[in-house]
Amino acid sequence: MRTVSRSLTVSAVATAVAALLAAPASAAASVTSDCSSPGAYGSATWTWAGRGALRELRLTAVDTADDSRIAGVRLYTLDGAGHTRYWPWRLNSNGSGSSQSWTTSLDDARGISRVGVEAAAFDDRGYRQLCGSASLANPSR
Repeated sequence: MRTVSRSLTVSAVATAVAALLAAPASAAASVTSDCSSPGAYGSATWTWAGRGALRELRLTAVDTADDSRIAGVRLYTLDGAGHTRYWPWRLNSNGSGSSQSWTTSLDDARGISRVGVEAAAFDDRGYRQLCGSASLANPSR
């Protein structure tokens, strides 16, 4: 009985591993990066789509302070040569305690080797202090 049980367990594990290895790229797990600065929290969730693209990209900016400032979030990417590209800010002007999200995609012909998030609270003069998450490596690079 013990031998039959072990054989079934090994067979089930082998089947699960084979299914994972055969899964299409679109079934790849999403990743998340985030950071907090005074008055703002920003996050991004995405799925890698090869060497130069992000799909199912969701950016979220949360206004965390009652200070008349606007919370913003943006991505930064690094290419294979180590050059940084800062993508446009997405601004949440809905007030303290509010959250606003945007869903999009991102393509960069130079390639994307790493991705990170920045967040900041803005007033008329710009932002005073921003945060930056650690960048996450592209598994396709």
